[in-house]
Amino acid sequence: MPHAALPRLLGVLLAGGLSSRMGTPKALLPHPNGGTFLTHSLNRLQSVCADDVVVNLASQADRDPFRLPASVASISDSLPALGPAMGVCVGMLHAESNGYQGCLFTPVDLPDLLAGDLTSLINTWREQPTKILLARQTDPERLQPLVGIYPVGYLDQIQGVVESKHRSLYRFLQSTDHRTVDLPASRLRNVNTPADRDASVDRNLPSE
Repeated sequence: MPHAALPRLLGVLLAGGLSSRMGTPKALLPHPNGGTFLTHSLNRLQSVCADDVVVNLASQADRDPFRLPASVASISDSLPALGPAMGVCVGMLHAESNGYQGCLFTPVDLPDLLAGDLTSLINTWREQPTKILLARQTDPERLQPLVGIYPVGYLDQIQGVVESKHRSLYRFLQSTDHRTVDLPASRLRNVNTPADRDASVDRNLPSE
């Protein structure tokens, strides 16, 4: 009896934030392990999703300064400054229109996240590919709405979040059935300010 085909998964790198607290695009920050936050995050995502990867930008005008490889497609928010829910929404729209069953989202500002963490998410999601699967930080426990897999069947609901007053993915997920994979808080540390950036430089970050 032939095995069922694995559900197609699109990797979406979220790089469309305003970086207002940093004062400069976080995607272009130098990564302690070499390259930039953008190149490091993109390589990490491509290592688990191969060529099925796109980068979400605030606008297509960012493509040139970010120096994306010609082989990597980019998508951009249809309306500016609507927060991360918009990035998730446009990623899911792109996935649905191109025959993918889900999107694996990761933000560009997580320098310590490992490809192995993403592999754990993918393998767990494939057990129940119709449910949202999210990383959950341990010690302290906290859900990570932007590190996870959203099946395209939730697209209408995510569009509703974007159109709502609060535009909060976290609030949506609190009332929506989902699964989680626990990851150490150290690997889900994000970089939002110059102080966060300096802390990254001073640390020995894990390598793959």
